[in-house]
Amino acid sequence: RETKRNINVLKRVALIQDIVRERHEVGNQSKSKRQVWRYYVNSIYPMSERSFYRYMGMNVKQEIQKTNYGQMSIEFNG
Repeated sequence: RETKRNINVLKRVALIQDIVRERHEVGNQSKSKRQVWRYYVNSIYPMSERSFYRYMGMNVKQEIQKTNYGQMSIEFNG
């Protein structure tokens, strides 16, 4: 089942993914995705760990295209 997401949620997901890209380091346990969620993301955008991993699995550009289908759209570089 495909659902259209709110554009503000998609912008938040893009910001969260940027934070993780900046802070995550493969092989360093203190900079794992879970630690990034715990210390950086959750303090700014409170959410469950399950929601965090769901957001990390989203393709934001693809979701934005689905959301804007048939509507006048504004370019979002996220």
